[in-house]
Amino acid sequence: MTDKHTNTDELIDQAYELFLELAADNLDEATIARFNQEFPEHGGLGDCEPEADWEEEIQAEVRPEEWLEVRVGLLNSDDELNYLFARMLISRDPESQECHILWQPE
Repeated sequence: MTDKHTNTDELIDQAYELFLELAADNLDEATIARFNQEFPEHGGLGDCEPEADWEEEIQAEVRPEEWLEVRVGLLNSDDELNYLFARMLISRDPESQECHILWQPE
């Protein structure tokens, strides 16, 4: 990764901060209550290469070297995300504030 790209840990932190800031406006009260109750013990943040559906969602090409997908959810007993509160697409460019969020994706 080049100097002009933000590292993965920083991107995950930024995504989580943005999730916390916007969740109350985008998730229903029951989901917020579930997050507050279960996330401290069973919550997880995962990162991966962006899924193909982002290109349709944002109507642009999504290259893994330019974007990171971050998932906010609950972990099962195998430490796999089995319930998602949000999928987030965040730019790796530190000059960009671009981020897209799918709330409670299927």
